[in-house]
Amino acid sequence: MKNSYQKKLNVFYRFPGQREGEEIKMILRKHKITLISFFLYMIFLAFLPVVFYILIAPEVLPALMGKPYNDIFVLSASVYYGFLWIILFMGWSDYYLDIWIITNERLLDVEQKGIFHRIVSELDLKRVQDITSNVSGAIPTFFEFGNIDIQTAAEMNKFRMKNIPHPVTVRREITELCRVAQEKNRWVFKEEE
Repeated sequence: MKNSYQKKLNVFYRFPGQREGEEIKMILRKHKITLISFFLYMIFLAFLPVVFYILIAPEVLPALMGKPYNDIFVLSASVYYGFLWIILFMGWSDYYLDIWIITNERLLDVEQKGIFHRIVSELDLKRVQDITSNVSGAIPTFFEFGNIDIQTAAEMNKFRMKNIPHPVTVRREITELCRVAQEKNRWVFKEEE
């Protein structure tokens, strides 16, 4: 089953800068449960004009219920909902376009910052020294999502994968890929001497 999944990944997914012979092992996104707080906040914001118009406006601003001001309220509510759609689109695209690609040679972090700003970081697996997975809290434990921190030889550089599903399993697979890459790298240096 895993081999068929690996074949589908390498047939259907390619990315710019993919090296010759580089195979995609995993493509990860944040856990879907992390979207719930964003959607609840958006639902709260969507109901604000309705609550204002039904409950608050008749008591505080009774003139708003009249003809000229009612049209102004409808126009301003329409602009408000337009901005909510834009925020919803940006939140969804931030979730969908933030990915981690793990290949047999390296780890790529593609982070979308706004609509026209993207940051791509890359880490060779042979340079990895320490991998830590962290699941803390009741909700992350129940839904099995957490963070993975990957430390390289540099003191300050830490590669962080936030809110990914099954972090312990992913950490084990990355550790195995790192071991294979480091073993392969060790043989390359021996052949050159």
